[in-house]
Amino acid sequence: MHDPADYARIETAASPVFSVDGTRLFHLRGAGLQQLWVLDLASRQSRPLTGHDEKVSALRRAPADDRVVYSIDAGGDERHQLWLLEDGATRALTTDGGVVHGLGAWSADGARISLTANDREPAHYDVLSLDVASGVRTRLFEGTHEATAGGWAADGRLVAVMDRATGDQRPVVIGPDGALPLPRSAPAQYASLRWDGGALLGLSTAGGLGFVALCRIDLSGEATPVYAPEGRDVEAWALSAAGLLATIENDRGYTVLRVGPRDGERPVVPMPPGVAADLSWSVDGARLAFAFSAPTRPGGLWVWEAGAAAPAWEAGAVAPVWAAGDVAPVWEAESVLPFEDFELVGWTGFDGLAIPGWFAMPRGAAPAGGWPAVVWVHGGPAAQTRGAFRADMQALLDQGYAVLMPNVRGSTGYGTAYMDADDVARRLESVHDLAAGRHWLAARPGIDAERIAVMGQSYGGYMVLAAVTEYPALWRCAIDFYGIADFATLLAATSPWRRAHRSAEYGDPMRHRALFDRISPIRHFGRVRVPLLVLHGTRDPRVGIGESEQVVAALQADGRPVTYEVFDYAGHGFVRPDDKDRVYRAVAAFLQASFVRAEL
Repeated sequence: MHDPADYARIETAASPVFSVDGTRLFHLRGAGLQQLWVLDLASRQSRPLTGHDEKVSALRRAPADDRVVYSIDAGGDERHQLWLLEDGATRALTTDGGVVHGLGAWSADGARISLTANDREPAHYDVLSLDVASGVRTRLFEGTHEATAGGWAADGRLVAVMDRATGDQRPVVIGPDGALPLPRSAPAQYASLRWDGGALLGLSTAGGLGFVALCRIDLSGEATPVYAPEGRDVEAWALSAAGLLATIENDRGYTVLRVGPRDGERPVVPMPPGVAADLSWSVDGARLAFAFSAPTRPGGLWVWEAGAAAPAWEAGAVAPVWAAGDVAPVWEAESVLPFEDFELVGWTGFDGLAIPGWFAMPRGAAPAGGWPAVVWVHGGPAAQTRGAFRADMQALLDQGYAVLMPNVRGSTGYGTAYMDADDVARRLESVHDLAAGRHWLAARPGIDAERIAVMGQSYGGYMVLAAVTEYPALWRCAIDFYGIADFATLLAATSPWRRAHRSAEYGDPMRHRALFDRISPIRHFGRVRVPLLVLHGTRDPRVGIGESEQVVAALQADGRPVTYEVFDYAGHGFVRPDDKDRVYRAVAAFLQASFVRAEL
């Protein structure tokens, strides 16, 4: 067994982008405070390009040279500032720490970048352009809600997406004559929009599609699917200068990567089961870079390269170019990787709905009485636990805990109807799915049904608190990372730019007051029967620390056991090395104590 903090120090890499000459990959790398790095593809040597004491979260390379724009925030407050890396030197492009800046795209001439900012009104994002050399900003569109700035057309028009809710986005085309919101007949999802001649190409559910498809969208708003695999979301796409189209589709949480001509057959690229992301073509269109991870493989960088034979895509080869094992991993002295694989499993919800999940057991024979177990619930709720690497889950397995990771209703990856199935009045139906998953887990051979914990982050933290109030007898202990205790206080305290978006998912505090009283765990804390570990950062812009303070105060007032860990310079998640070490060790110590403690 390792020190749990060893797992917190495993480096991963993401967001690869080729240099203009194709010899290097710019990328993000780190074990928490990831920085901008560059990898030489011939020598496989790499070096960091930035050394901020903050996390670098996005990057864009200029069209014709190797200038890179990237973003950082301050202590996880999500008020991102944009920086430029040019000729080895970095400089800030934005400096207002009270404003959220969203990185868009470079203009074709490399003179400007598009961005969003909420400097005019904190609750609303506007779309701007920024002259990189002079720093002059031009406000192009005054928006509402959240927004994403997209790419530029050859004629200088810009596309942006206004984001009212998870399933309710709207493209806006911004030109010299003003802004044109694209017509639509019903709310739909839009993402990754880029110009395709006089129209747009991107991901959408427009036209009533039940899954996200790659669509061509003309300026009348009509969307025509270009690629729509049955029963799967298309998650990403990239078109090369040579006309090759790469797409990533979601197969129950695994990735299917296809490469081929845009209008022809695109074979599946043979790869291990896992999750690919961040597609990026080289300028010449001969190579495709992407990030890849699997349950037993920390996130690394891979490259697909066209072969010499025709058709080139059929002769292409794919291989990793950087792996976590290249940089002093926790397993360097071992002959066997200390990681366990996860299997896809499922159970039936209270109403007969099929609920999917991922399950793993520790290595070796189960002890007498079976393994204790942890049920881990993802946040969102519009998110999905995938077949990717999770250092925290591998740490639990190493400590001798079985792990179940459910994708209860409300999760993405299974169609829009499944994603919407927990909205507003149906909120607690996902908690019933969680209880059904716990019963499925308890019946598995080798599991100790009396020692099952529940653990989750953000909205998953809400699921934890709801689980111990709605089903208090099912759990031995619970771990709440910055979860929602009261939907009314959450919406009152969350960042203003998120309030309308979250109200569309959870409900309105005035119109749904009775519902909020029913579904908010804090209203039912007298039912709690198990010890809790609660963790929260003081700079969390999404779920204010007041949510956890309510939980701790209620438990302490009732004499219930609670351990509270506060992180002074952390946002919605713990990324600083010392914080991550502390989190991993706190979780390990709490579970060990709780699983040997007598029933309350």
